[in-house]
Amino acid sequence: MSAKYIQNKKVIQSKIGEEVVMLDMDSGFYFGLNSVASIIWVKLESAKSFEEVVNELLEEYSIDRQTCVNDTRVFWDQLLEKNIIKQVP
Repeated sequence: MSAKYIQNKKVIQSKIGEEVVMLDMDSGFYFGLNSVASIIWVKLESAKSFEEVVNELLEEYSIDRQTCVNDTRVFWDQLLEKNIIKQVP
C-alpha cells in the first residue's frame, strides 16, 4: 500500500487566476505555484498517494508517463521538504 499525503492545513493559500500563492505560517515561507503545480496542490486537498496523483494527471494531460513521474516527483519532493504536504498516518 502506498503512503498517502495531504495538504498541510497550516499553509494559508489564495488563488489568483490559475495560480496559487501560499504562506507557511510556521516558517514564514511564501511561494507561488504555476498552473500545473496548482492543479497538483488542489488534488492534495484529500489524501492521495504519489501514484494516484500521477495517474490523475495522465488522464487529464497529453504527457508520457515517465515525464509526468519525473516532473511530479521534483515538485512533490519540494512540497515534502518545505513541509507543505504531510503524510497521512
